[in-house]
Amino acid sequence: RGEDLFMHLEAEQTGKPWRWQSIVNYSMKKQRSYPNPLLRMTCNTFLNLFPPLLLIFAAILHDVLSFTNEPPGRDPISIDKVRGAERAVSLTSDNFDELTKGKLVFIKFYSPHCPHCKEMASAWNELADYYQQSDNNKNEDILIGSIDCTKSPSGKALCGRFKIMGLPTILYGDANFGGVYLEEYRGDKSFTDFKQFASQTLVPKCNPGSLDACAADERVEMESYIAMGYHELDAKIKQVKQREIDTKAFYADQFGKLQDRYNEQLAEKTSYVSSVNDDVRMIKEVIASEGRCEQK
Repeated sequence: RGEDLFMHLEAEQTGKPWRWQSIVNYSMKKQRSYPNPLLRMTCNTFLNLFPPLLLIFAAILHDVLSFTNEPPGRDPISIDKVRGAERAVSLTSDNFDELTKGKLVFIKFYSPHCPHCKEMASAWNELADYYQQSDNNKNEDILIGSIDCTKSPSGKALCGRFKIMGLPTILYGDANFGGVYLEEYRGDKSFTDFKQFASQTLVPKCNPGSLDACAADERVEMESYIAMGYHELDAKIKQVKQREIDTKAFYADQFGKLQDRYNEQLAEKTSYVSSVNDDVRMIKEVIASEGRCEQK
């Protein structure tokens, strides 16, 4: 206040024909400015300067509007980084049936900000790399996949389809018929455990979608079921379930008879042991009453 203010203004844009520069002397006493007449900013210069200033303002506005209060790990940048690090096949409701048809699958359902998911991420990527090598997947019939349950809508829809209740969840098995044969993996989550389990379990099994994996008698039975209509299959299911109920009832009866026999023999043993103890007690009492003492 009370002093002269000198300001140096300069703007430049690479590749553009304009370059502007001005020095302004502003008198704080007289509240008047005295631009250098040789470097006076013209109207045309201001118009050339306006676009870059507008871009700067837009960039600042973008940063302000994109500000998030999400904690570390849940912000969009961190989430995109986790998703981008996945090396398994990314599955969604849009591509699941197409990519898994005829495959034996090992699928991880995860969330980018789930701590337990992050712990197993490295092992899962290593497993995906292993089976992407042709020597380890010669028939290309094994697929290692990942599904982000937070990715809307395709990821969330797929997790809902498989009724995923907790994360991470891992399903495995034959993906034919929309994944109805998939089961949940409950083992340890290291690369060695994943690899050992996959090598033993991800093998073709006899089902309507893999008849070539059936033994001769299994294939005959499977084909007979395939030839049945819905009502016949429903009646067959009821028949098999009734057979299960009858079998359980039979063995429950047998167990009851065995239990009764066991109780009888246990009572006999208890009575015999009691009789022996009584005889020993009486003999000892006789010895004590006559003052006998066995010499050793």
